[in-house]
Amino acid sequence: MAEVMRGDLGKRLPVGPRDDEFDRLTRTVNRMLDEIEHLMGEVRSVGDAVAHDLRTPLTRLRARLERTRSQARTVAEFRAAIDQGLAWIDQTLAMVTAVLRIGEMEDGRRRGAFTRVDLGEVVAVAVEFHAPLAEEKDIDLALTVPPGPHAVHGDRDLCFEAFSNLLDNALKFTPPGGRVAVGLQRTETAVVATVADTGPGLPPGERSQVFRRFYRAEAARRTSGHGLGLSLVAAIADLHGAPVTIAEAAGGGCLVTLRFPPAGADPERSAAR
Repeated sequence: MAEVMRGDLGKRLPVGPRDDEFDRLTRTVNRMLDEIEHLMGEVRSVGDAVAHDLRTPLTRLRARLERTRSQARTVAEFRAAIDQGLAWIDQTLAMVTAVLRIGEMEDGRRRGAFTRVDLGEVVAVAVEFHAPLAEEKDIDLALTVPPGPHAVHGDRDLCFEAFSNLLDNALKFTPPGGRVAVGLQRTETAVVATVADTGPGLPPGERSQVFRRFYRAEAARRTSGHGLGLSLVAAIADLHGAPVTIAEAAGGGCLVTLRFPPAGADPERSAAR
């Protein structure tokens, strides 16, 4: 324990063979140390990513302002520089806001506003919201929701944000002429929501990594974004006790599945299970 306190988070307590109360306590402490090591690693990686992603727009903004100060001669040129600077500032603020929202949800502070939510209605609104973008990109956006309520206990705005991020991601990577299919079904133990696309898909080794903050898959390197959309989805899903997974879709793209506990179930117990 002294070595752990000095910063060696890889150390673990030895577990005896008797399986008595001390061995069980030791295993619990070791699991706690595993989680602490994992969280500290995430803090380091997020700090590095935030610094990197903030430096780029701030460097561009500073260079643009310096160039404008010395070269601009008309009001229109100054206005153009200010407009571009505001766009970069908005981009930076959006990233910071997303990080803060993820932290807020991971802390569980949003659970106090939970109420009964019809997930079918939320999904329908999210699909309708993204329909113009799908039409513009010549992508078939389909929704399949069986009749009847699909009630869960949660935050409607956060559920909409999760599906909006999934749809935005699917439409971003699906080529023109492709298809994005959104589905909802009720089982005995869950309300299951799926978003499938016909994009390039993800290699099996990256499917669990894309939920980390600022992680960008190889296929996403040349697209806009900061790698926070799926992190936000994961945080919202975790807050609702809804496991989220990524698999290969029938058409070769991605199939994202969220399993929400039905209204009346305990989200924390569902997440633990």
